[in-house]
Amino acid sequence: MTRFFLFLLFFPMATNLFAQASDSISSESPGLLPQWTLFVPGASYYYQKNYVKGTAFAALEIGGVFMGIKHAQTLKNNSTSPYYNYPLFLGLQAFQTEKLTNFKSQLEVIKHHNPGFRYHNISEKDLYLAPFKIENIVTPITGGMVLLAGVFLAIEKHQEKHTISQVDQMYFLNRYIPRNQALTAFGATSLAMSWSAGVGEEYIMRNYVLPILDYKHGQTKGLIMSSVAFGALHFSNLAFAEKPDLKGTLLQVTQATALGFILGRDVQKRGYNIGPAVAAHMWYDAVLMLGSFLINPEDNFLGVNIRLGIN
Repeated sequence: MTRFFLFLLFFPMATNLFAQASDSISSESPGLLPQWTLFVPGASYYYQKNYVKGTAFAALEIGGVFMGIKHAQTLKNNSTSPYYNYPLFLGLQAFQTEKLTNFKSQLEVIKHHNPGFRYHNISEKDLYLAPFKIENIVTPITGGMVLLAGVFLAIEKHQEKHTISQVDQMYFLNRYIPRNQALTAFGATSLAMSWSAGVGEEYIMRNYVLPILDYKHGQTKGLIMSSVAFGALHFSNLAFAEKPDLKGTLLQVTQATALGFILGRDVQKRGYNIGPAVAAHMWYDAVLMLGSFLINPEDNFLGVNIRLGIN
């Protein structure tokens, strides 16, 4: 949940590029959003006089955080996962998605001053729809990531104690609700979290951090450095665990580093088109999260408690 705030550490990366002498033939530089808009809900759009979108994002952000704080203790008491506070997580992910416009404005300024700088100047609409476009789904990177998620679920299946058909109720927010209602709610939650992770993390890591590092250090070093940085961010999972599992976290960090390398290399090979990487990231997460409820409900991704039916 703190991952986006760690992403903000990357925001000043462009400072050295700004300091370089401009070799652009254009005299008018694109506008850069003030840094204070990074920290205020809805401000990135309010500043651009897009009040409807700013209000919509602010409502999602504040609402998610409020619900997360309100139900924090009951969610924690009825979960076994560091991701137990999914309302808070969704609120922070909405915040992350909104702030992508700040990263976009900085990329535009970098490009203005450094014409040789390469990144994907993707529109907001195309970015949001990227995981659902056929040309991004039917690719080796997306197919491979989904297949990998399927392999992990197959391994998880061997640890199953009770099937989903044996589950009668699941804990949601502050009470137990029937299984089918819970699956609908957690299915929507999983898709929302996966979409936000795919869109937000890929834009920041593969369309901001990677291109900047590539431009400054070359593609090989840039790919390695950005992959290691992406993996290291997953150490933040330790902060939310009731009993921190260093060994398990190290495994997650290693996996994230490897996946970051694969996704980053794909983006480089496509001339910095991040569409397929966004789709691959989203559907990898979605298959793992949704699958965990169906394959091994007692050890689902969000760790929510279940009640079994009476046989």
